[in-house]
Amino acid sequence: MGIQALLKEETVKSITRRDFLKYSVGAVAGGMAVLVVSKNLPWLAKDMALAATQNITMHMTDAMKDMAVHNSLNTAQCYYWVYQCTSPSYPAESPAPVIMVSRGDTINITCFNDLDEPHTLSCPSLGVTSAPIPPGQSATITIPASICGAHLYYDHLNAPVNRVMGLHGTILVLPTEADRTAGHNLTPYGGLAASHGVQRLYDDFGRNTQTGVRSAHFPGLAWEEGDSRTWALYDPAIDGPTPVVNCPPMRSYIWLLSQASPKLFAEVGNAAPGTGARIPANFMEAFLRDPFQPHAYHTDNPGGNRIPSYFLINGQSGWYSHFSPYVTPMGRVGEPVVVHIINAGLWAHSMHLHANHMWITSKNGAVNPNPIWVDVFRVDPMDRVDYTIPFMRPPDVGHPRGIGLPETPLMTVANPDIPGSKPHPVWPPVEEFNIYMPALGTKAKNAAGQDVELGQRMSPLCYPMHDHSEPSQTSQGGNYNTGLISGIYFTGDRNGMMDFPMDEDFHMAYKNARGCEYPIERAAPPIGEIGHP
Repeated sequence: MGIQALLKEETVKSITRRDFLKYSVGAVAGGMAVLVVSKNLPWLAKDMALAATQNITMHMTDAMKDMAVHNSLNTAQCYYWVYQCTSPSYPAESPAPVIMVSRGDTINITCFNDLDEPHTLSCPSLGVTSAPIPPGQSATITIPASICGAHLYYDHLNAPVNRVMGLHGTILVLPTEADRTAGHNLTPYGGLAASHGVQRLYDDFGRNTQTGVRSAHFPGLAWEEGDSRTWALYDPAIDGPTPVVNCPPMRSYIWLLSQASPKLFAEVGNAAPGTGARIPANFMEAFLRDPFQPHAYHTDNPGGNRIPSYFLINGQSGWYSHFSPYVTPMGRVGEPVVVHIINAGLWAHSMHLHANHMWITSKNGAVNPNPIWVDVFRVDPMDRVDYTIPFMRPPDVGHPRGIGLPETPLMTVANPDIPGSKPHPVWPPVEEFNIYMPALGTKAKNAAGQDVELGQRMSPLCYPMHDHSEPSQTSQGGNYNTGLISGIYFTGDRNGMMDFPMDEDFHMAYKNARGCEYPIERAAPPIGEIGHP
């Protein structure tokens, strides 16, 4: 289908914040489907309600994507080439599905080429570079999951045009028990020497699962550990028969970065094979070096230039990436995570996280023997960089040593602006839990003319992640904070089993990320329940 036909088929869609959070269910990872292709991950297929299959069918086709700022008052759409998964069946989307496996598994993907020139699906970091698939034909590609970590699968032909146009996705290979260094915790990589810096770091998270020795620096869970215990403050009259903490093991996130230019992508879609914008040199010149034009996306200059106007993380941006529980890490102090960052585009990004510094534990498949502890790191085009985030107390909370270690916090003084305030420990920040910004009752009209409540509870604790390459924080040449952003949410502290209060809409998203269903299992209590702050 050509781009003009796709444009004619499009209808304007809108979704409320509540519905977005409610329906961010286990089959979606911030815009990406997730396929579990392993018999060794039954806990994941069960707890996260994900598809389990050994064979996948994809069609290389095209699609029109509604971007984050698209609504009835503002057209924001982009033409893409996509890998559409048809078995199991998922809507056309870019990026393509995350394929989650265990090391040692085999992935079989049958690809049909519905486009007008040869394409393919390759995964070079797992040793697979596939032959071209002519238009109208198919091929089955076998990918061995032989190396732990995150890997980019993509169309390597006509580089970088086909990849940047949307033909890319992620394979996540998780370690198995066979990857354990004897007497030590599992890491996301497996097979590390006991003295390796990353092995020593992961041994310091929670406890040594082999010896039971607990960490003085990062009490809580090891990365490989999950938790299905009942809450310490469990009330069966409210929480149902079997409420659980429901923290998954091997907590892993994917940040797949990309950029999109509607004008240039449309030119590619309308060009004949091997001509115009489909020629790599022409594509890159336009994508990276088109001259600046004032009001490039205003109605008085509808053509605009061809540099990117959307900057995406897992195919989402702005509000939709920041509030997606499959993009933004959400958890308690003491629940460390690894974030696998892959840049499928042509712009470099410097991903800066507030609240916690992170360790750079791997870059481009090389596990760092001496992981550095930073708050920002540059991810160049085609880089694969891993952030290991400890989920320690935010260092800006007052502690004797000031770096968020699990020690007795400092004491506040009475706050004259808060009725009834008394001196108390600065952690947990209980006074902030009941503050709304802006104040409750502050309303605005949405695109449908309906009143929308703007007040947001300051609990769970939210900190941003943003790109220090500032143009990427925008959409359509403006609209700051609608670009490549995410964050980190603290939903509690495992030291004392305290869950921070959350309102119903946030709870809907969090429970989906934690793989539990109300009322049988719940990830954390909504505000106002007995026994919870």
